[in-house]
Amino acid sequence: MKPLNVRFFSFSLCLLLIRLLEISSWGQNFLRGKYREWIEDNDRIEVRSWYAESEISLEHDWSIEFLGTVDAWSGATPYGLPPSSATYKDEWLHTVSEEIRKAGLFTLQKNTPAHNLSFEYGISDEPDYLSHSYALEYSYKLAAETLILTSGLSLQDDSVKNFMGNFVNKKTPSFSLGLTRILDKFTSISVNFTYSWPSGYLSDPYKVVPANQRYLFLPDEVFLFEENRPDERKISVFYAEISRYIQNLNLGTHLAYRYFEDDYDLSGHTFEIEANRRFGDKWVISPRYRFYKQEKTSFYSPNILKYEAYMDSPNASVGPYYSADYRLSSFDSHSIGLKGSYLIRENLIVDAGYDRYLTGGRDNETENEVYPNANIFTIGLQWEY
Repeated sequence: MKPLNVRFFSFSLCLLLIRLLEISSWGQNFLRGKYREWIEDNDRIEVRSWYAESEISLEHDWSIEFLGTVDAWSGATPYGLPPSSATYKDEWLHTVSEEIRKAGLFTLQKNTPAHNLSFEYGISDEPDYLSHSYALEYSYKLAAETLILTSGLSLQDDSVKNFMGNFVNKKTPSFSLGLTRILDKFTSISVNFTYSWPSGYLSDPYKVVPANQRYLFLPDEVFLFEENRPDERKISVFYAEISRYIQNLNLGTHLAYRYFEDDYDLSGHTFEIEANRRFGDKWVISPRYRFYKQEKTSFYSPNILKYEAYMDSPNASVGPYYSADYRLSSFDSHSIGLKGSYLIRENLIVDAGYDRYLTGGRDNETENEVYPNANIFTIGLQWEY
């Protein structure tokens, strides 16, 4: 049986869906709902997510969108101790009892033949993290709406529980510039650049680094210290995509590429491809594949370090910096999946999908046990008005 808190939030989301249906008379455009499960191999992390999204049309080309999310996650995750250094089974894993994250995203937008303008506010709440986000985006349409120029500003204002259990601040401002071009009735391309500069508490309070030689009389004893990441980063992201409909095959294709880097040598490439093929009047089958390749940050080390006095009082402003979080290592990941969508009637679609996620390290230092493999299941519904 699901825990009480999960059942309560599932019930709350159902009430939200019902309420969104009640206001359909306002001019609602669509209602979407989705359930997703992420299940890692070897009984590691399990995440269950519920989503509800709706858009309501207003007067004078204005509309409101709402996206609500409830996540429930639990399990065990690596925290920094190398598996080979564990003195008993699964000592290198940190077990977490179930936690709930509730999030909402509200968007007010105005769409006209020449301009698009949107204001966005988001909130995400979990026991050790509270986040508020604000965004403004403007789009200008040219050449009979075949060329769209977009710019945006955003701020994420977070309160994070640190290693000592105190809430501290983290802020992430960013700006973006983008372009979308419709080449013909079957083809479109988009490019986007985003720059952000987060500051504040950027470490993970649940990750540690192992060190020995702290005491002369215990030279081989391993002690665990909180990691120390810089309190400022600069991140650049480039994104490009192309969508193409192949008429004689009745096939829609989508290709995307993303590259990011920060000022501490962390970088990553993402390639995605998806196809949508209609079968008859009711079915659409969508195979998809995603590949991600990451290069490690300059301060990552999965090894047991030699103890230094600064580990007792780390300084995120001046360093030295160190982390054993495998997510900062060099690794590859692959995700391959399939989704099927069924048209119940013209404005009502249900879908279900499955993806297999695989990761593996490339630095010849990080032990491969820390990298997760997972099964991902989704079911969804879309009701358009």
